[in-house]
Amino acid sequence: MTDVQAPLSDEERPFAGEYVLGVLDAAERAEAERRIAAEPAFARAVSWWETHLIPLAAEIGAVQPSAGLWPRISNLIGGPAKPSAMNNVRLWQGLSAGAVAVAAAALVFVALPKPVAPPVVTPAPTVVQAAEVAIIGDPTTKQPRFVATLDHATDELVITPVNLNVPTGRDAELWIIPEGAAPISLGVVPKETAKRLAVPPGLKAAGTYTATLAVTDEPLGGSPTGAPTGSIRAAGKFARA
Repeated sequence: MTDVQAPLSDEERPFAGEYVLGVLDAAERAEAERRIAAEPAFARAVSWWETHLIPLAAEIGAVQPSAGLWPRISNLIGGPAKPSAMNNVRLWQGLSAGAVAVAAAALVFVALPKPVAPPVVTPAPTVVQAAEVAIIGDPTTKQPRFVATLDHATDELVITPVNLNVPTGRDAELWIIPEGAAPISLGVVPKETAKRLAVPPGLKAAGTYTATLAVTDEPLGGSPTGAPTGSIRAAGKFARA
């Protein structure tokens, strides 16, 4: 197939394609027909689009709608049923050709030069080299209350609340209880957001799996005595994989 050259500007060329697709209003169509008669370059552009688009519509076969289609549509729009119109083969061929026209309209934009988008630079993800993750639960119901993660990349303990219930007017204080030793406060922790702490010595080496992590509810600002004074809201240990 020999292409018909259409020496029009990028702004003018789509207008010829829209004429062939039949998407112009009456005034625009009249203007296109005037230009076909008066401008050889525009006429060649119309011929180029006809050469490329019309064969696409010719490949679409007739579609026979089901008998109940129009009554369903009529019920939705509240209009009288007209089966004869909906069973008209030419009508459905036209609708099919219209679908092709919509797809072919993309050729109008494919034919135009497109700006080059700047490259998208995706930042490298932050890798958390966590060897241990513990689900610390309610000592009575065993329901999860927070997640503790040992991040060896930063030597930090990450505390993430899950469903930590602390009475109003009280703070959640985190404790580490090394095996055979007294509780050591790791400070007040948020009730809804994660917090990173330096890994305490009691959670290193063998203590990683023998020390207990616990949360108690304390007066605002934490325990005034340096030892737990409130109720235990969660407790648990890291388990070996």
